[in-house]
Amino acid sequence: QWERMFGRLQAFQERKGHANVPKAHVEDGEQLGSWLQKQRTRYKARGLSEAERKRRRASAMSDEEVKRLEALGVAWDALAEQWERMFGRLQAFQERKGHANVPKAHVEDGEQL
Repeated sequence: QWERMFGRLQAFQERKGHANVPKAHVEDGEQLGSWLQKQRTRYKARGLSEAERKRRRASAMSDEEVKRLEALGVAWDALAEQWERMFGRLQAFQERKGHANVPKAHVEDGEQL
């Protein structure tokens, strides 16, 4: 199953240009967003003790899985990645306009700022 879902993630990444799938996204009838969220949880479990993983019923991700997901550009903390990306766009806007009072509907690099 991991390989099948990884293949779906690869297809998503090739089509969209990124691998940070929205949580509710369904790809070819499969809940790809939920699967990726589970992979993020498994990644975080790597930092837990074996006893804590057992208590939480969490399996840790292998080094190989980490490498493969990172090669696609998966962000382990999607909110932090989004914050950094949008802050960079705000900085660019501020440098260009001389202020950071962004109009409500303003789009910067394809995303509403």
